[in-house]
Amino acid sequence: MLSSNMCTGCGICVSSPEEMRIDEQGFARPVNQIFDDISLRSCPGIGIEQMNHSNYDLSWGPVISSQVGFSTDPMIRKMGSSGGVLTSLLYMCLNENIVDAVIQTGASEANPVANETRIVTNKEELILNAGSRYAPSSPLSVIRQVKGDGKKYAIVGKPCDVAAIRMAMRVDQSLIDQFPVLLSFMCAGVPSEHAAKKIIQHLGLKYEDVSEFRYRGDGWPGLTKAVTKDGKIKTMVYNDSWGGILNKQLQARCKVCADGTGELADIVCADAWYESYNGYPKFEEKEGRSLLLVRTSHGEKLIKKMIQLDYIDGVESYGIENLKKIQPYQYVRKQTVLARLLPLKVFCVQTPKFKGFCLGALISNAPIVEVLKGALGTFIRKVKGRF
Repeated sequence: MLSSNMCTGCGICVSSPEEMRIDEQGFARPVNQIFDDISLRSCPGIGIEQMNHSNYDLSWGPVISSQVGFSTDPMIRKMGSSGGVLTSLLYMCLNENIVDAVIQTGASEANPVANETRIVTNKEELILNAGSRYAPSSPLSVIRQVKGDGKKYAIVGKPCDVAAIRMAMRVDQSLIDQFPVLLSFMCAGVPSEHAAKKIIQHLGLKYEDVSEFRYRGDGWPGLTKAVTKDGKIKTMVYNDSWGGILNKQLQARCKVCADGTGELADIVCADAWYESYNGYPKFEEKEGRSLLLVRTSHGEKLIKKMIQLDYIDGVESYGIENLKKIQPYQYVRKQTVLARLLPLKVFCVQTPKFKGFCLGALISNAPIVEVLKGALGTFIRKVKGRF
């Protein structure tokens, strides 16, 4: 899907991480693609299909349970972007021998604003990689290297990454046993690497002087932090870094995504924001708590085990009807996907297909203002050459 600019950069079509490169726009793109059944039938740039309609909510997908909680490990809770539940869940999977290793994303050692795919096997590595990384990532670029190696892996990735590996399992069923745990998080889109460099510029620093860059974490929501080689530290609050800079430079595929909430995962974690007086989320610093959406029976077993073995605390039910108050972007986004896809079809752009996501039912009940806003926004972006 490179020609239509609908690539997500997941890495499912390459043989190794070295086959993914950052392009001129600052996004991860494959070189030397492999065009086999797995690539062609699981590429999220071509389309994704939701086949799990058990307990299906039109806005939020399959939901067996909706809860909030936080890690019982103080360090994991602090370093995670919300309550550290995702990191604790991965730790449990390793510690209880559910998997042998975890495939996840961490900060690049060579480029402080960039990501690299890591295969980790211990708690220390998990904590090192904790916290959101708002930059291109390709966790599936290692799949072909580890395929058939006799080990079991948990995969944590963006919704499109999880959708790709879930669909790959339909092509090659051996992947089901090898990757028994698929975890995701709510995603509002992948920013360009250039956006992080713009943050550094706004902080009054030079990119070449920065040795460490943290997008979030080390608190909730956590500050965006740049550390220079001589020890100078500059920070920016989450609302300014994400809301003012990062979300202005998203890759094209993200702007027409129907699955920002990880509908094909076993479990999805997100920020369980507290509501402000006007009904929108508050972003002030607090002790973190995570939202957990359990989507499969396997995910349900994992969460019950987590609670039983004391990896998570503060667990309480969270009414799914309240989600649109703390995740308003995700709520409106799925409602209006068809409105954003239509203008691209008029321009003959090959857009991804989203089967089984009930998009027709959603848009029929969407506010006309939001529908028109979505369609017009896409039309303008296309005319300006941003698609």
